[in-house]
Amino acid sequence: MYPRLWLALATLVVAAPVMAQTSATPQSPDSAQTTAMQAAPSVPVAAVTPTAPDFPRGKISGYVFGDYYYNAVGDPRHAYNAAGSDSGKANIDGTGKPITRDLNGFQIRRVYFQLDNDLSIKYSTRFRLEADSKSLTSDGKIGLAVKALYLQARNVYPRGDLFFGILPTPIYETEEEAWGYRSIEKTLADFRGIGSSTDIGAEVKGFVDTGHRIGYSAMVGNGLGQKPEDNRDKKGYLALPIHVGDLRMEPFVDYENVANHQDRATYKLFADYEFRKLVLGGSALSRVNHRTSAPNQEPRGFSAFGRWTQTPTVAAFARFDLWQPDHRIANRVDTQLWIAGLDWQPFKDVHFMPNVEATQYTAKGTAVAPAFHDLQARLTIYYKFAKPS
Repeated sequence: MYPRLWLALATLVVAAPVMAQTSATPQSPDSAQTTAMQAAPSVPVAAVTPTAPDFPRGKISGYVFGDYYYNAVGDPRHAYNAAGSDSGKANIDGTGKPITRDLNGFQIRRVYFQLDNDLSIKYSTRFRLEADSKSLTSDGKIGLAVKALYLQARNVYPRGDLFFGILPTPIYETEEEAWGYRSIEKTLADFRGIGSSTDIGAEVKGFVDTGHRIGYSAMVGNGLGQKPEDNRDKKGYLALPIHVGDLRMEPFVDYENVANHQDRATYKLFADYEFRKLVLGGSALSRVNHRTSAPNQEPRGFSAFGRWTQTPTVAAFARFDLWQPDHRIANRVDTQLWIAGLDWQPFKDVHFMPNVEATQYTAKGTAVAPAFHDLQARLTIYYKFAKPS
């Protein structure tokens, strides 16, 4: 009897902890959820009827920039017409003629008004008007022009879109976006009048790879900007933007047929690198103007810029351009362009930018440089607006 009792007691002692642990172990979430789902009554799910996409849909947007300027250095000579208007040059440009000292005033340098309209998921349109202080009406007021007017067809083939109408040319787009301060000054090629920022034609644009690292823009246009065609020759453009990490590069070439065998070709290489707060970039440009009765003209230029975003509201920028009007000739006047400024954004898309812009003229060989350099101080105001319809 005692052996059986001891055996029963021993079995109880060994089994009790195991039974207690098993009863104390909480039920797993999955098990509890499964049990709850089994216990809860099933609720029917309401069917959702999909709605058609909201087309057509549009957006109104644009921007304005202008400034108060003062010409601190320039040609000191002033000449006035009968109405008392000063005939001196107010702004620095690519003509090589110095500005006039002490000229100052307020100016609106550009106004964009843009309407984007998505007709469907595949087709969209853009209509953009431009006004600036250089294109004036017959009575001297600020004029208005059509800057862009095109139809875009998306994915006409894998990763490729088709454009037709008045289009931005590929020569400026990537560099202008990286520079980020078109409100301060044009990029090198635009500043020197190497091609037009828009042209009437057709373009295909897209990416070679699915990761959108290698792109292309191929365009054929009239070569006359926004003006109607007046000859049988055409102009071709090709840009190959490449994006690898924080490095962006873009080789570009264009070629234009011109009557009397005076064809023109432009070659440009742009690159920029983006750090956490700093963007550094630059471009090299070469143009070949073919001549039949004289040596070819080959203007060349180099541009380097940097912009630093200290905080979301404070930034700084600087740029240097070197321009040779024709590097093939020894007797020429080269030009250096210097830009520096600050960018304060007290409210989103509203910028106050004190800046200076200066040029220096350097004579080569027996050429004679202008007697005066240029220095213009400005307070530039730039703002953007947008309204979906």
